[in-house]
Amino acid sequence: MPPSHTDQAGPKPAHATVDLESLLGDSDAELVYEGLHRLRELKVEALQLVQTEGVALPGRSFEPWDFGIAQIDRLLARLGAGPSEESVSTQEH
Repeated sequence: MPPSHTDQAGPKPAHATVDLESLLGDSDAELVYEGLHRLRELKVEALQLVQTEGVALPGRSFEPWDFGIAQIDRLLARLGAGPSEESVSTQEH
């Protein structure tokens, strides 16, 4: 199934940054940020594992957008959290 336009990494959306702290409070917002970063880490590890094992889709290799990594990056950016240090490395694959 080809990716939709929302699955592919691209320029940053024109959405305003969401102030999660004002919506949830500092401690709950921090839990959301930590959860999103951890989810991203797990998805990056899974992508690396399938790439290392040679698992592929018919006709192509798995890409970061197959695992929702770009979507998580965009959500973190919209929430005002900086991209993780792995963002550049996963987009090169």
